[in-house]
Amino acid sequence: MKSLRRAPILAVVALLALMPLLSGCLTKSTTVGDQFSGRILVVTSPESNPTTPTFDIPASLGGQVWATEFPSKDAAAAPTASKAPDAGDAVVPTAEGKKGTQLSFDHLSTGQFGQLGDIIAAALPDPTATVDLKVTRSGDFVRLRGSAALAGLDPATSFLSITVDFAGPVAATNGHQVGDSTVVWIPQPGQTTEFNADSEYADPATAAVPSWTWFMILLCAALVAFVAFAAYKNRDNSPRPGRVQKKDKDKADA
Repeated sequence: MKSLRRAPILAVVALLALMPLLSGCLTKSTTVGDQFSGRILVVTSPESNPTTPTFDIPASLGGQVWATEFPSKDAAAAPTASKAPDAGDAVVPTAEGKKGTQLSFDHLSTGQFGQLGDIIAAALPDPTATVDLKVTRSGDFVRLRGSAALAGLDPATSFLSITVDFAGPVAATNGHQVGDSTVVWIPQPGQTTEFNADSEYADPATAAVPSWTWFMILLCAALVAFVAFAAYKNRDNSPRPGRVQKKDKDKADA
């Protein structure tokens, strides 16, 4: 009987013990947000640049970003320009005959994705080159905006490509769209190239919160109902001072 009477207390203790875990899950769901995957390729001609371009990957991104020698069996094929540059007879950049490194990234958050610009710029052979990448959300639209200033690079000896996989279909872009949600940019060395892409899909964080909220509400309601039922079933039925017992009342009526 004592163990049964302890059931409500144990249920309350269990609920209190689970609260930090449940609140942690709810907090995590609100910070999932948008995520981005893709790859970046930086290669140069060995004759013009004997040092193979490499990426300096921060330790904070070590589990989601990795580098692969290019060309190699583990590296993806280099993308090609879909059309010639606008600058007349300018040389179209190509990775053919060049060597370098491919940087792959997987499920980066918006903040982590923004760090790629500096990582790319540091891998380029021109120390004055700059790359800027920024992603923002407005309603159901995720907007990528960026630029690559490559004035000191020669298109005949350098090649840079940026491939981004969005979590939803791409509605508009100035890059080369590959499939519904992938865009490739091949900036022209010697120039400044602008990047833009708009992808449309619901915010993952907003979609995750209601499900966790309802889960916690139902769990709390079930525990409260259990505590109330256990308290009722195990209520104290012992005689109270001054209260006429049923057996004694029946005898008196007889």
